[in-house]
This record gives sequence, C-alpha cells and structure tokens, in this order.
Amino acid sequence: MLHLAEAEIRALGEGGVVVRDGVVPRARIAAWAEEVDRLDAIDRLTPAGIGRTATLDPSLRGDRTTWLGDVPDGKLVGLHAVFDVVRDELNQDAWLGLRAYTVQLAVYPGDGARYVAHRDAFANDPARRATVILYLNPDWEPDHGGCLRVWVPEGTRDVEPIGGRLVAFLSDRVEHEVLPTHAVRRAATAWYRGPEALVDVGWGG
Repeated sequence: MLHLAEAEIRALGEGGVVVRDGVVPRARIAAWAEEVDRLDAIDRLTPAGIGRTATLDPSLRGDRTTWLGDVPDGKLVGLHAVFDVVRDELNQDAWLGLRAYTVQLAVYPGDGARYVAHRDAFANDPARRATVILYLNPDWEPDHGGCLRVWVPEGTRDVEPIGGRLVAFLSDRVEHEVLPTHAVRRAATAWYRGPEALVDVGWGG
C-alpha cells in the first residue's frame, strides 16, 4: 500500500509527507462516505474542539468528529484493515515502532469551514507519533477547496482530499492546516502511538 522508497523514508524523518493515491477502490470509498454521512445526519458526529481542553471555536476549526471506536463497526469495519496494513508497512520500511492507534472520522460541512495551522503532537510525544489520513470524498473537485496545506522543508504543499488518497507524516514534525472547504469533506485520520505511549491523549488533531 505504501512500500516506501529510501527517499520517502528520509523525507518523513526530515518533516516531509508521503502521499499515495488509489489505496482503496472508489466503490469502497463511496460506501464509507455514505456511512459517514449517515452517522453525521443522526448526530453521531459533534463539533470538534482544539487542544487538550477541546475548546470550541468554529472560526478556527469547523469540522464535526467522532472516534471510530465509538460507532458500530458496520460498513466502516474495513477502515481498521487499511490502517493495520499502513502501520505494518511503516514499521517495516521506516522502523517507526508504531503500535496501537485511534481513528477519528471528520466531516467539514462545506460552508467555508477550515482548521487553522497546528501540529498533531508536542515534540517527542509518544502518544501520537505518526498521522495517517485517508480521504473519503469520491467526487472531489478542485473548486471544492479544502486542501490539506502542509509545511515541509522545501516550503508549503497543498494536497487535495481526493477519495482514496492517503497522506502520512510524523505527528510532531509537520505543521498543517485545512483550507476553507466548499463541499462536504470527509476524512478518517489514524494517530499511531509509539512504543513508550500508554494512552492516547485524545486532543483534536
């Protein structure tokens, strides 16, 4: 699924990102998107906060979220298999020592909602060592906005949230933001713990 090249392994360690397209068939992405929309419609997703105190401020972060572990597996059970494979490949290729992980489902409603620049972990925080995002947007178009803007050593890079696209980076090294979104934008984000971590701190990423 990833099969990192030497250059990509170095890039990860230096604060870069790895992007892979088509890691999940479009039909599966469409089915997962439909299920996430259904959960959102019945209020299983709630406004997301920022930081350890989960402060609500829609001008800074405008998505709705839930933890995958808090909803019935149902049609989303296959997400675990994807993130299991990614963990194993990151460990094999990049020797990250990743163990357990949590998965957050997030929906931006398409009204210009965004998420300002942030990092997913404090420096050397083993509770979140790696971030892996799988986008669940089967019909994404450039004019929908909503790019993931990442700060990498060579500058900034904008990544469209195209369905089936997977993005991976080290949680404490890559600053990133979600640009204003003009269509419903869905993502499943896994945060992998390092070998020293005992619990996930659970604050918004």
